[in-house]
Amino acid sequence: MCIMDCEIKLRAVEPIDADMMYEAENDEAAWIYSDYLAPLSHELLLQYALSYDADPIRSGQLRLIIEAGKTPVGILDLFDISARHLRADTGIYILPDFRGKGIGRKALEAVKEYSQKRLGLHQLTATVAHSNAIAKQAYQKAGFKLTGSRPDWLRTHEGFENVDTFSCIL
Repeated sequence: MCIMDCEIKLRAVEPIDADMMYEAENDEAAWIYSDYLAPLSHELLLQYALSYDADPIRSGQLRLIIEAGKTPVGILDLFDISARHLRADTGIYILPDFRGKGIGRKALEAVKEYSQKRLGLHQLTATVAHSNAIAKQAYQKAGFKLTGSRPDWLRTHEGFENVDTFSCIL
């Protein structure tokens, strides 16, 4: 299986991705970055994949599967897409075995191009936990600029954590 030298591609969600999405969405370590409080069922994620609305303007969101070669290695979400202001928030999840290999940066570079050329967006943003050095590095290497921080934004088991905000003008 090639990872480091493989082309990184973004593609639409398919029903076969339910297993990988189940693993990602139920990674409790990542729940602090979202508003999840409970696990998601495999059936729910399969139904999501089967009824997926790939019109990001209508739905306000777009989920893309990150592939290295032919291997699904993560998820990249565009959400809070604004047709009026031509911007979207980004979220990225790389499966644990594939982290630290530059995949996140390459996926972010691909979504920047897609967002500008296909969706006509002007700006992408991200909110990243201050302690998530790997994600912050991926965003910065992909051309996102640190634009600020929000104190005590995430509630963790240890208390509250600040987040850093990033922006990329396309």
